[in-house]
Amino acid sequence: PIGSVEVSISCSSNQSSVSCSSEGDQIIYNWTLNGIMLEQGPMVRNTTIQLNETSAIGNISCSVKNHVSYGEKTISVEPCP
Repeated sequence: PIGSVEVSISCSSNQSSVSCSSEGDQIIYNWTLNGIMLEQGPMVRNTTIQLNETSAIGNISCSVKNHVSYGEKTISVEPCP
């Protein structure tokens, strides 16, 4: 089974760096921003995506799945100060 999905955000140089982490075997991750898929692929413990200042507004979701279970976490993203 997949462990809890954790999402965190940090800002530097007008870019948001969003990280997603989870535990489990053979995990596939999927990033979406406001319902639009940004990136997907295999994940080993964590994955990070960079958002530029203009695209980093709204709700970003990280979903993770494997052959056993599924998990998702969504956070609100604001422009970096």
